[in-house]
Amino acid sequence: MEQVIFLSGGLEIHGVLHKSSALKSRVVIFCHGAFEFQENWFDYARRMNAEGLAVFTFDFAGHGKSEGVRSLANLRVWAYNLRDALTALQERGYGPFALVGWGMGGCAAVLAAVHERRLDCVVTLSTPMILQPPLAERVAYGLITGAAKIKKAILKRPLTLSRLNELDEMHFLSEDEANAQYISNDRVRQTYAAVPIPDSLDSVWMDISGAVQKVTLPVMVIHGSEDAIIPVDQSRKLSGLLQGPKELNLIEGSGHALHLDRKKDEVFRLILKWIKEN
Repeated sequence: MEQVIFLSGGLEIHGVLHKSSALKSRVVIFCHGAFEFQENWFDYARRMNAEGLAVFTFDFAGHGKSEGVRSLANLRVWAYNLRDALTALQERGYGPFALVGWGMGGCAAVLAAVHERRLDCVVTLSTPMILQPPLAERVAYGLITGAAKIKKAILKRPLTLSRLNELDEMHFLSEDEANAQYISNDRVRQTYAAVPIPDSLDSVWMDISGAVQKVTLPVMVIHGSEDAIIPVDQSRKLSGLLQGPKELNLIEGSGHALHLDRKKDEVFRLILKWIKEN
């Protein structure tokens, strides 16, 4: 594994290049979700290497080892991070690329697919297309955003809110014991303990439907039938709007974190097949 650090928007973004013994230039890039980190892709990276494919994992701005406002969840920033990751790898002689994104990382992958000629194909996992909180919450977010701007102007730091109570009620994985282990992870809890406002609003309020309709690259859409965080209909609608070759796969018995859940082997095989065919 080779540590790779590149600049994006003036921030240091940290990644890992998982090289394959096959020495091929094509690279699979894995994009983590909001409040996650690249290490959760390392198992899939190892498996891809065994199949002769090089892999790149990285932490989006504000996540893991990368610089930026902690827990930043801003799709505009993430799209630039992904673009600059492609450039950093291209400068090392790699390309073309396949993208695999989970949750908000899938949204960033879809945005990249609209205009990036360096991409061969995309896979999305449990990826939302439209998130819109109830009216009362939208009003509250508006008021909090105003207060956050004042605090940032005066104190030069963002307003943060704890979402630990929400985390404790979330089900990322279909099995209770595995889910309890996931949400009790110290890194996960630290991330949810201080979520910046408004820098994380894209994790609860966004719409990429316009971009989806412009995607002509081959895209595989994967969603767990037991996803308790992002409704399955989100992936059905996303797949329906895609303009290029596409495939929708619903994984029975799997929850939101498809790459970590009990059907992760089946999910990996689907991803690998799609990448090799496209």
